Amino acid sequence: MRSVGRWILGIVVTLFVVTFVVLIGVSVAVVQRSPLVVASAPNQLDGADSVNDLLSQLQNAFTERSSNHVIRLTETQIESLVGVLQRAVPNFSGVVNVTEVGSTITFTFSPSSVDLYFNVSALILPGDSLQIDYISVGDLSLSGPLMLSFAEKGINYWTKSEIATIALTRVEKVTMRRGEVSLHTAPLASLLEELTVVSNNIGVEEETELQTLAAYYLRYISGRDLALSKQPVPLIEYLREGMARAREQSNSPQEAALHNKAVILALAAYVGHYRIGSLVGDLQPDPTKALKPRAPAILLERNDLARHFIISAALELLAEQDMSWAIGEFKELMDRGAGGSGYSFVDLGADMSGSQFARVATMPEHAESTQNAVARIQSDNDIVPAIKAFPEGLSKQAFTEKYGQVDSDAYLNEVAEIKRLIKQVPMYQKAHAEGNLINQIEAGEVGEH
Repeated sequence: MRSVGRWILGIVVTLFVVTFVVLIGVSVAVVQRSPLVVASAPNQLDGADSVNDLLSQLQNAFTERSSNHVIRLTETQIESLVGVLQRAVPNFSGVVNVTEVGSTITFTFSPSSVDLYFNVSALILPGDSLQIDYISVGDLSLSGPLMLSFAEKGINYWTKSEIATIALTRVEKVTMRRGEVSLHTAPLASLLEELTVVSNNIGVEEETELQTLAAYYLRYISGRDLALSKQPVPLIEYLREGMARAREQSNSPQEAALHNKAVILALAAYVGHYRIGSLVGDLQPDPTKALKPRAPAILLERNDLARHFIISAALELLAEQDMSWAIGEFKELMDRGAGGSGYSFVDLGADMSGSQFARVATMPEHAESTQNAVARIQSDNDIVPAIKAFPEGLSKQAFTEKYGQVDSDAYLNEVAEIKRLIKQVPMYQKAHAEGNLINQIEAGEVGEH
């Protein structure tokens, strides 16, 4: 009996040692000491305006969902999307190379300040379907078809649907030429229908407290007199109305922070865009008809600035650090293209002010004082500084002539000046003085990846 015990113990120890050695081996193969990609996000973002064409193609494919389509993605468009991700995610770099015989996607990520890197690359081939030749992670090379099959089954399992399988079958052909990939797709109707199934399956199984509160404040604000005004209503009045109610409902700093967050999300769904609410859950009383004010909200006498402010505030609460900034900047870079409104530092200032308001309002140590401050605000400049004098309406040519790229001294000086003005807004001064603001507001730490 004792010998059997020793035998079992020996097997266990052997398995443990083998597993440990395998894990060490995989780690050594996967993690490397040098990056495979060193790419410049500012260079990649030069082509941001080209993404407008891609969005138009996608919108057309979704609208005409019963027809076949050819969606053309240029290397410039893909690089721009990689660039905005690089702008938003610290220590991430990516690059794309499209040729007639195949396209490579390569990225490097370093999860910490140490010199260790995850280098990943994949080769996509032209053909009658989506074909991945291989995926390499460090020195470890994996079968592309096998990994694609795992991804398909994993996504289907997680979403409790057939969304991945249907998506793959929609790609009937992939063709390539230097600098451009064309996806020949079957009608997307079945894919869009399955997206509804996915939305229902992976939705919040139990309504969260934040969702409940945001839905409550959405109903509350939509029932106030200002929501029925035929004239545009200043955003500060909506904030005053919502925060006053939040102050009545809060009994602690932590509760105040949660209620403030709910107010911001409710306003983003109400006066910003109703789809923001879906990022939290089902906020609308009637899913078939979104609540909206009779007249638009305004900030500095402009509706677009009110929307920039409140949507950026919501994204700041829902996204990762730097993501709100990166999205706002990318949107302005896209606007430089033909037919766009042009790059606007005024819009960017509203984005940054909204993000700052969200951060301060949802810090437990400042949540109650924010409620009190909003109850007293009398001017738009109590939440956003004087930004209307900054350049806007810049075409791509005008932007390039004046600023070059988004890492130039001229560009960064404009951004730094906006940050300086935001810091001087009384509502944000105390939090900044106490060193509680996250690093986005610090000069030189945003937009320089």
